[in-house]
Amino acid sequence: MGLLDGKKVLVTGARKGIGRGIAYAVAKEGADVGINDYIDDEETQKTVNLVHSLGKSATKHIGDVSKKKNIDSIIDEFLDNHGNIDVLVNNAIMQPQNKPFFEIDEDWWDYMMDLSLKGYFFACQKASKEMKERGTKGSLICISSVHSYRAAENWTPYGIAKMGIRRMVKGLAADLANTGINSNCIAPGAINNTIPDDEKVEPDAMNMPWVPSGRQGLPSDISNAVIFLSSKMGEYVNGETILVDGGMDENIIDIMPRDYWKRKKFRLC
Repeated sequence: MGLLDGKKVLVTGARKGIGRGIAYAVAKEGADVGINDYIDDEETQKTVNLVHSLGKSATKHIGDVSKKKNIDSIIDEFLDNHGNIDVLVNNAIMQPQNKPFFEIDEDWWDYMMDLSLKGYFFACQKASKEMKERGTKGSLICISSVHSYRAAENWTPYGIAKMGIRRMVKGLAADLANTGINSNCIAPGAINNTIPDDEKVEPDAMNMPWVPSGRQGLPSDISNAVIFLSSKMGEYVNGETILVDGGMDENIIDIMPRDYWKRKKFRLC
């Protein structure tokens, strides 16, 4: 038996990387999965196929979750397919996540906030409304970032949005008191987000000697935290942020190579 047997889980931004890892991991624990992304291509289909390979239901829900009308439509479509929603994982991000301070314009700022903060809020609102109406004791999980703890050059708007999410889940825990619906964040560090050349679910970890764990994180490190928060093991955790960064703290960030954030072989969350 899996830790999430019978649960229905919707993951946004699940085309690849962390989102794919979460979709695969929750399916491995017995959940049926809805896979959202704004791109519908072979990578999105690969995520669907990985869930199917575990004998679980996987549905695609294509749309931009920066807009409330799209969010509502996606969750309604998910409910039409699965009948219930037990877990929402807000994982969608924009690319690039970072930009030099003096190059940021209003459109770029607005989309960052619309996708990474406003979209997360309205997805939680819609999902929790459906959970409450069905009497579902569900879980709302938002992917935040180590940038919500520590400033780094060219990452200011992203850090603002991700810090806002951490405050948001505390408010949602109060707003949803006594409903059985929990709201939490996971804040990853540097996650190896490359797409494997073979049929592996995730790449190999890369050395990162300035972090106590000695390596970059992997999508499975984040999905393990998702499983904990989605299962009975985490049912008394509410309004909190779990930092999953291998021990990366502000002193370690200070000694990292200056160009590390600019490298493309990982998602710095």
